[in-house]
Amino acid sequence: MTLTTVRCCHTPQARYTSTPVSYPKDRVMTPTPFLAHLDASKTLVAIVITALIALGGLAFAWNARGNAQNAGWSSDTLAPLLIGVALFFVMATVSFKSYRTYEQGRSGPIMRIDEAGVLDRRIGQTPIPWAAIGGAEIADISNAKVNRRGDEDERQRPQVMGVVITVENAARYIEPDNLLTATAKALGQATGHDAIALDPQGLDTTPEAILRAVQAHLDDKSN
Repeated sequence: MTLTTVRCCHTPQARYTSTPVSYPKDRVMTPTPFLAHLDASKTLVAIVITALIALGGLAFAWNARGNAQNAGWSSDTLAPLLIGVALFFVMATVSFKSYRTYEQGRSGPIMRIDEAGVLDRRIGQTPIPWAAIGGAEIADISNAKVNRRGDEDERQRPQVMGVVITVENAARYIEPDNLLTATAKALGQATGHDAIALDPQGLDTTPEAILRAVQAHLDDKSN
């Protein structure tokens, strides 16, 4: 009887070693772009309300015109006429600006915060570069009403919270599209005003979210 020896061959297996990738300890990830879009429903409501107020001012001015004409155009009767005309033009301008914002919002985000800077298309079409921005904070951006003593009365005005950024030569980044904006830019240039308000009203965001985005990019640029 013959014995046959069978030899098995050993197949070598490949071994893979992974080398860990090391990153600098001080490496900071670039913040993602922040986008804020238009809240169409709120904007349409603002358009309608301001347009109705403008029409009310026009009707008031027309009625005051008749009274002034009957009274011989005295100073007492001219005052209501001027108030009505001023109310019409101011509210008509606001309504038109709201409609323009609505049209802009249909084509893309209204506010964008990224590496290029801060862009609010309601203010201008050019981003405010980070080199020109000194800081940011949440503040009341409503128009303050003044009481008889000449002080601001918190009870007389609703607060509108937004983000105020400190900008070197702020008027440079304001692109006037109407009389009110042009007046604000002229006043800013004359007084050296260095602040621009980022208003979250009518957008799908909050002041806190805007501030976080601005601060994240400011911190990234300082590193």
